[in-house]
Amino acid sequence: MKVRYQTPSAVFALMFSPDGTQILLQKRQNTGYQDGAYDLAATGHVEAGETLPQALCRELNEELGITVLPGQLEFATMIHKHDRDTDKVYFNGYFKVLSYDGIPQVMEPHKNAGLSWWPISQLPATLIGDRKLALEQYAKGIPYSELGW
Repeated sequence: MKVRYQTPSAVFALMFSPDGTQILLQKRQNTGYQDGAYDLAATGHVEAGETLPQALCRELNEELGITVLPGQLEFATMIHKHDRDTDKVYFNGYFKVLSYDGIPQVMEPHKNAGLSWWPISQLPATLIGDRKLALEQYAKGIPYSELGW
């Protein structure tokens, strides 16, 4: 049987303030990827048997201690990313969190140096590039983008 190419997938949470002017970000540490940079509030890989929304709900609970059901997510955008440095290819799914139960807090302090709200109009210079692109594409209503090809 022919072995098929398999592309990993990752999910990302867009958590906006009630008035939509701010977004919740985390500062990465000790992960081996973009440590010291700002990232979206919750991110992670899709595991076997999970849909993208299921994976993000799991990540939101693991990383922020909040409960989110798939129906509380709204698809925002997808980026098909090719990392030329590692030659890895990902399908990155971004979802807006419409509502949740609980209070977001750092549940993995060994990987997350802290959470903070940032004005959409003044994002930190160290926000990871494809996350910034996702926010820009979402704001423009563009559902799919390619990066690094």
